[in-house]
Amino acid sequence: MPQLRFLFSLLLVVLIQACVNMQSRFALQTGDLLFSVGKENSELVAAIQTSTGQDKDIPFSHVGIVSIENGRVYVLEATHPEGVIKTPLKAFFNETAVLNGKHLIDVGRVTSNFEYTIANAIKNAEKHLGKGYDYAYSETNDQFYCSELVRFAFLDSHGKPIFEPLAMTFKNPQTGDIDAYWIKHFEKLGKPVPKGEPGTNPADMAQSPLLKIVHKYY
Repeated sequence: MPQLRFLFSLLLVVLIQACVNMQSRFALQTGDLLFSVGKENSELVAAIQTSTGQDKDIPFSHVGIVSIENGRVYVLEATHPEGVIKTPLKAFFNETAVLNGKHLIDVGRVTSNFEYTIANAIKNAEKHLGKGYDYAYSETNDQFYCSELVRFAFLDSHGKPIFEPLAMTFKNPQTGDIDAYWIKHFEKLGKPVPKGEPGTNPADMAQSPLLKIVHKYY
């Protein structure tokens, strides 16, 4: 019996180590989506997290597309104030919040039915490099916020986005009213708050049935 207990303990250690090794061997692929929480404590990030991502495990405020070129990993993303840019992976991680020493990033990968969209998704996103950040959160202009860039990058065989739009809400869930930040934000733009207009957000996109979360860095 002592020998059996020893063998069982040894097997358990081997299995645990195998799981750890599998975790460490995870490799990003072109077309993966990185859902993250910004480390900056800005009003905009706070407002995004307040108005979206409720009842989700992690209130993601950002998403970017992985592009691997000649062995180097980049992230195609729309950020403020830079707009649409290509960021080295290390720099992307440096802008991500950390909890217990680990970055708050989930990796989403399109399901097999939509793998064919990946190659063109990279090309589509790269066509927008240099364009401005979409502070108006409108699908009718030629500017982009993070999940909007993803939505218009991944197109089906008919040229339509595979990610369906959602009716945007700018409410504070605690009060049920439009968050004060958004009222001021759109007043500065001279535009009404586009509540109910089609749009996206990282927290809901991370829950899409078109994606599988294949890795968590935390």
